[in-house]
Amino acid sequence: MNKIFDTHTHYDDKAYGSPTERDAFLSSLLAENVAGFIAVGCNPKRNRLALEIAGAFDAAYCSAGIHPLDVAGIADNSDYITDLQELIQKNRGKVAAIGETGLDYHYKGYDKDLQTRVFKSQLALSLELNLPAIIHCREAYADALPILQQFASDGGRAVVHCFSENADAAREYVSLGFYISFTGAATFKSAHRTREALAAVPPDRLMLETDCPYMAPEPFRGKRCDSGMLKQIAQKFAEVQNVSTEELITRCNNNAKNFFNIKNLFS
Repeated sequence: MNKIFDTHTHYDDKAYGSPTERDAFLSSLLAENVAGFIAVGCNPKRNRLALEIAGAFDAAYCSAGIHPLDVAGIADNSDYITDLQELIQKNRGKVAAIGETGLDYHYKGYDKDLQTRVFKSQLALSLELNLPAIIHCREAYADALPILQQFASDGGRAVVHCFSENADAAREYVSLGFYISFTGAATFKSAHRTREALAAVPPDRLMLETDCPYMAPEPFRGKRCDSGMLKQIAQKFAEVQNVSTEELITRCNNNAKNFFNIKNLFS
């Protein structure tokens, strides 16, 4: 089976142990069935950690951004977008995207206005730096869609990660030229709506991700997730899309190459 590229990981999480333990583990994954991965940033501290992880491996890249659940931590820092821009420009060879950024209304007490302001500022930076955006949208589709429609109209490129909306929403995002990625949650027995959305995504707009350490697929549900579990995710995706697993992996790898501009990373 072809090696698989993981488009969304959080290997800075303490679930992977010390940096030495984590790097040894990642080395073993890359030596086996993982082609590479994107270490995704969420806030200033985790952006730097994602960059450190990406810098340790030729097959790894990272993103840098402010997650909607982390906006309160930068609310008083008027220079947060300048700091983000400087980090990206100094490390352009390794920073492949902006994000994850977006809107998240799942938890009580969220600040819609602040989330929206920080989201829009990162999309503007995405356009300015000509980097794609990784979008996090949870229970906020109605508010996120018009923002992303304008972003697409301005020439923006995005992937909506950990997709959890219905098939109509998937089609809407695809119509904007966006990519969509699904996690191991699509393998859960109860995830009928997610699989319906997966079936609605054309092959040239689909990407694979784990969102590890979260969302471990069946039969590992509830355990710490890692990129080595992409095989199980790809097998379920292939079943839903009615193609062979090898064909699906090849398609998703090619989509990742094109989206993140890492065309020379793997065959």
